[in-house]
Amino acid sequence: MRKLHALFAGSGGFYDAIVPTSVQERGLRAAKNKIRDHLLRGISMASTEELGLPEKVSPRFRTQGSWAYRACVQPAQAGQEMDWDYGVYLPVEAWEEASTPRVAASVYFNLVERLLAELCEREGWHLDEKKREHCIRVRIRQGAHIDVALYAAPTDKFLDVNDRRVEFADMQKAVNAAWDSRDLLAEAYEIEPEQDWDDFDDMMVATRNGQWERSDAEAIAHWFRDQADTQGDQLRRTWRYLKAWRDLQWATGGPSSVLLMLAATRHFQKWQGRDDRALADVVQAIAGVVLQDYVEDGIDPGHNFNRMDPEARLTTHHRLTQLAMTLREAMTQPGVDKATVLANLRRQFSARLPHHESDIVEDHPADRVRSTPAREVVAPKINSTYAG
Repeated sequence: MRKLHALFAGSGGFYDAIVPTSVQERGLRAAKNKIRDHLLRGISMASTEELGLPEKVSPRFRTQGSWAYRACVQPAQAGQEMDWDYGVYLPVEAWEEASTPRVAASVYFNLVERLLAELCEREGWHLDEKKREHCIRVRIRQGAHIDVALYAAPTDKFLDVNDRRVEFADMQKAVNAAWDSRDLLAEAYEIEPEQDWDDFDDMMVATRNGQWERSDAEAIAHWFRDQADTQGDQLRRTWRYLKAWRDLQWATGGPSSVLLMLAATRHFQKWQGRDDRALADVVQAIAGVVLQDYVEDGIDPGHNFNRMDPEARLTTHHRLTQLAMTLREAMTQPGVDKATVLANLRRQFSARLPHHESDIVEDHPADRVRSTPAREVVAPKINSTYAG
């Protein structure tokens, strides 16, 4: 059997080609910080008069989505974009009897959209013309955007999340007058992904049509981090390979990143030093999974994560089946020359998969033994509503 691991995870391999560069990450992070600082000031100033809150409040912010998962990939085609999902969290003390924030969702949405329009004009960015129901999209440059979603939570729970970090920033300001305290205090309002979010069972997300919907934006991220902590980085790499493959096969549409992540995690088995084997096993398994509704009871019982229509499901099944066949033939048919193997693989993964025949080697007998036995994915029960 042939070993293709170096093509994917070796130095200069496919993985290196699809992860964002440090320059790209710094650019997105800098833009995200400008959004944070502008909204921190703007929402605080408008919290009483426009939002109708009894006293001035300061929002807090949280990175979500692929950057929280550490699973963002570079675009595979023109027109695709890297995105940074960013949550704005408003502490709301007064809640209606129906367990919804007294702040009008439409007012909240309009305020943030207006503030972002001001920032876009100043920075030379653009608000996306497509009005999305659950977020506001800011295009910061070609090939990159930031999606801002708006949340509210009861004040007592909200303040428990990271008050100590705010207190630390205040202390530093008092101790060292020369410290740039404004930046420090702004960062203090950024909620770290590692901080506990389990108590936010009353979280609500604002929609453009003026409704509040129940949401726990961290439900899936928390679930996936638990799995990745157990299985290691090979699981995260496998998901990124699938996302990069998806982006090449579909300019738009196709299976969602969340569906690929959930299905890959459920069927993942670790192969030490064999990303090719881990990926092939996952692809073989999920080719059938995408034909049906997909429910993950450990996250949200009854919620269908496969939103593709029947035709799209069948197309996805056929493409995953072809990918599985290509991977298996590359590994198990030594009679096929390496140049042909590379050509077949690069049709599936693009020219970002290196054209290195030397990375295709015969495996060692030890590689044929799985590093871990099959196991069931166990996750906490978290009820959630998902946007996007």
